Amino acid sequence: MTSNKDLADSFKEIPPFLDILGFKGAKLLDDDSFVCDFSPSEDLTHSNGMIVQGGFVTGMLDACMAQFIIYKYQGQKIPLTLDIDVKFFMPCAPGDVRAISKIIKEGKSISFTEAKLYQNDNLIAISTATNKIVPTKI
Repeated sequence: MTSNKDLADSFKEIPPFLDILGFKGAKLLDDDSFVCDFSPSEDLTHSNGMIVQGGFVTGMLDACMAQFIIYKYQGQKIPLTLDIDVKFFMPCAPGDVRAISKIIKEGKSISFTEAKLYQNDNLIAISTATNKIVPTKI
């Protein structure tokens, strides 16, 4: 697992919103998957601190897909999410989770990505997204 510092070296800076989601680190896997580890706190829950709110779950999935694209282009291009679809299978509790993303297909300016969020080896949610890829300096 790369540390936040290592990831920061790759991207120049870690976006502050990742701290809100409980970001712990990221790495590229040998099968061309990208992993982001999070530990959402009770501050992100509803239902008396038991269930992480779905928008934050979506944020973790979206962040993992986006950070993969940023990593792939070494920070020279960024994704703008045009469409995101999330399916929830189980509630997400505060604590360690792992998002795993893949780039499914890429064109000149559009990419299609997917991500899965796991907690204790249980599939919590899956997501697909369509992203417009733009240079960081327009």
